Amino acid sequence: MTNGGASSLFEIQEGKGNLRAQILKLGEYAREQSLGTPPVQVFDREGDGLGFFSELIRQRTPFITWEKNANQARLMALPATDFTHHVQINGTDYRLLEETRPCLYSPDSDPDTGTVDPPHAFDLRRLVLWNLRTHHRISVLCWEGDLQLSPEEVLTAMLSRWGASENTFKHLQARHPYHYHPGFGLADSEKQDIANPRIKALAQQIATTQGHLAKLYKQYAKTQPSFNRDGSERHNSRHRRLAEAITVSETQLKQLQADKAQLPERVDVAGLSDYRSFKAIDNEGKNLFDFVTTSVWNARRQLLDWLADSYAKDSDRVDLLYAIFNCQGWIRSDEQWVVVRLEPLQQPARRSAQEQLCRKLTGLGARIPGGKWLRIEVGASPL
Repeated sequence: MTNGGASSLFEIQEGKGNLRAQILKLGEYAREQSLGTPPVQVFDREGDGLGFFSELIRQRTPFITWEKNANQARLMALPATDFTHHVQINGTDYRLLEETRPCLYSPDSDPDTGTVDPPHAFDLRRLVLWNLRTHHRISVLCWEGDLQLSPEEVLTAMLSRWGASENTFKHLQARHPYHYHPGFGLADSEKQDIANPRIKALAQQIATTQGHLAKLYKQYAKTQPSFNRDGSERHNSRHRRLAEAITVSETQLKQLQADKAQLPERVDVAGLSDYRSFKAIDNEGKNLFDFVTTSVWNARRQLLDWLADSYAKDSDRVDLLYAIFNCQGWIRSDEQWVVVRLEPLQQPARRSAQEQLCRKLTGLGARIPGGKWLRIEVGASPL
């Protein structure tokens, strides 16, 4: 995403499940382009983790992300006077507090060689966001390299990522089917195996049995045996009943553990009920749709920017743009021109912005494939 809000690179990753590898790939691609200013990778909580953060920093890839599993009680206890920065985005006021989060990542040993890489110590910027409208607080993590981003720039980047509830894309998504999936070419994937669901079911039974055994052990330890007059233990005493229950549960636990050990870790879905086969998507068609989606987004972003002189807030410009899109219109064609006339909006301020946008579009000098010039105007019905 560029500073102007245009999408510079967009790809649907839904269903692939390898967000981190894609982010590392984009960082490597950016370095290969020898860009003067490296792009900042902005991603959601799926990328959280010291190991992944360490990889990005070693790769010299700047990033911004939400902090996962942040201590909400601590965030809410921070004094209001510590929030020294102020920023407004899409009509919402935020206060910001910045601190440093020291991190230490200790890699696991290599399973083949047994060697262990040295620990990696690094610092991340932590920005706590305080939404003054909802009073909600949340934290953002950032590593910027040499970019020296301001707290306001970090917040704007995080809240402007696609899918964030505060950004314009969420407004557009309600009006345009960005989640529309066209007729991609699908074929059965060569990989049709999944984690054995029977193992998960047995693991739950084992955990339940172990919990039940733990309770029996505690009760047994607190119970004293009861004896008959001849010194023999009573057969119906609580101590004896607990001992028998423990024996039964231990036998069940061993059987469950043995059954689980005999099961394969992964199974083919073809042999299971209520499972559909995995499909592989035709990448050529998918990438073409990704390109078209990027173009649609950039076109709408450009139109919204052209309306900035009339309305300052993104949300107001979005409503105005779609009001223009929904206007009734008429088309007239002659030897030289194709004229598209839109009905005028009722409010004077909106009608003025509508007319300016139409003049801007006409001034681009667009021509349709037949060679005729395109003119877009606002006016009354010609009928």
